[in-house]
Amino acid sequence: MVFMEMQCLVGDEQWGRVLELLPAGYEEAAVRLKALQRRRQIRSCGDLLRLAMAYALGDKSLRSTAAWASSHQPWKLSSPAVLKRLRQGSEWLGWLVLESLAQREGLSSGSASWIRIVDATVVSEPGSKGTDWRLHLVLDLVREEIRSVELTGREGGEKLGRHPVVPGQILLGDQGYSHRQGVSGVLERGGHLVVRLNWQNYPLEDHEGLPIVLPQAFESLSVGQIHDQPVWFRHGTKRYMMRLVVYRKTAEPTAEALRQIRYRAAHKKRKPHPHAALASCFIFILTDLPADSCPPDQVLALYRLRWRIETAFKQLKSVLHLDQLRAHDPRLVATYIYTKLLAAIILEDLMAQATDSPGPLPGASPPCGTGPGASAQPQQVAVADPTL
Repeated sequence: MVFMEMQCLVGDEQWGRVLELLPAGYEEAAVRLKALQRRRQIRSCGDLLRLAMAYALGDKSLRSTAAWASSHQPWKLSSPAVLKRLRQGSEWLGWLVLESLAQREGLSSGSASWIRIVDATVVSEPGSKGTDWRLHLVLDLVREEIRSVELTGREGGEKLGRHPVVPGQILLGDQGYSHRQGVSGVLERGGHLVVRLNWQNYPLEDHEGLPIVLPQAFESLSVGQIHDQPVWFRHGTKRYMMRLVVYRKTAEPTAEALRQIRYRAAHKKRKPHPHAALASCFIFILTDLPADSCPPDQVLALYRLRWRIETAFKQLKSVLHLDQLRAHDPRLVATYIYTKLLAAIILEDLMAQATDSPGPLPGASPPCGTGPGASAQPQQVAVADPTL
């Protein structure tokens, strides 16, 4: 049963608890962002939020939402009136999501060194088989909570610069985030990175400034061997020092990677890169974490933890049905997605209250000991299978 139907059953007392979890100043923001203009049937922010949740969490049509309003609330709204209210509330609902996430960061300001996973997922409109919207998220690995969100159209690519970076944070990202501009931006803001390298478009140099040719430079590695070396890259007028951790995969994951490369090439009607077969044998990880506190096997282990955000996306789509868009109108789409994200945040907070689980203590050191007050010995991260 979805969240909106549950709150209707428990009544106004539970709904009051939900409103208590909203960020401070939400009523003023609703007026400022013109979410509430003519207060006839929908007289308060709570009314508007409840209407949005009926539409989004109940996956209702506009007509069904209007019928729900007449049967469950003292509102007499037509379908056009519901549409108008939901479209007007889109910017305010986005503000609620962003402010709720900012509030979380403020409550855990002492834990800036925690690990964050960065990724994006595709959301399609009704009848579409392609990419219509992209939802960009940052997931707190320790608390397993959403920390940053941005909704873009299909043109919105994966960029590290979309999300705030607090000094000491460790960002985990896949090959989509392997861009020199984004990586240098995180480093300039005091963050740390564990990013899978896109070997085709990320030029690296050795200490003498000579290019490192990938993947040929590591062709001599044995299966299962891990190699770690310092590398440099240039962006603008600066030269940045990093570490390149290389792992040669075993036969089965190599064959699967090569099969995917050939499938994507065939789908795009072009030939694979001449060195694609050799590159499929390796995993290239780029990081700035110090080798003495985070050895190469732990770098691989950290990157492997990216599966947590894949699970979060699956939960958003399977439990809250984030991917079941019912609209084409951009503002109505924004209302739908932001309402579901807000519901996910509220559910996390309600569950935390119910279990009385405050999570890790502020100031706890990250697994690789790079944060303030971190111990000399890193916390061990278990790796079941380093082939990722």
